[in-house]
Amino acid sequence: MKHINVNKQIGVWLDHRQAHFIDISKRLAIVETAFSDQESHTRCKGEHGMGTSLGNHRSTNNEHHMHNREENSMNQYYDMIIDLLKQYDSILIFGPSNAKYELHNRLLGDKHFDTKAVVVKPAGHLTEPQMVAEVKAHFSSDNNRDHGR
Repeated sequence: MKHINVNKQIGVWLDHRQAHFIDISKRLAIVETAFSDQESHTRCKGEHGMGTSLGNHRSTNNEHHMHNREENSMNQYYDMIIDLLKQYDSILIFGPSNAKYELHNRLLGDKHFDTKAVVVKPAGHLTEPQMVAEVKAHFSSDNNRDHGR
């Protein structure tokens, strides 16, 4: 019996709020969406607006705490994306923000992606059919000659 090597291909359109996974490994493109909680700002107990109650005093410098919460949120978002991408051989990461480069930098530091073909390219805000078309065009046989890491 002949062993057929199937290259699992996926495109990920992302920004800091959402990621669209376009899996074209099967005959029909499958699109799934995941959301980060980057836009939701949760308040800690005692926090009012941009300030925090500290006994009888009020502190208004929550910038450090907000930054830490946002950073933790983004780390969880990227970790979720990375876990999903581990099963794919060829990955296209595209989108309008720096999130694509931030994710790519995380992939470069992960040994699971050492042998995978990862390409990053800019793209604007696209509709779902446009995302599918972009991924199919990228992975078409004419366009897939030299897309290494």
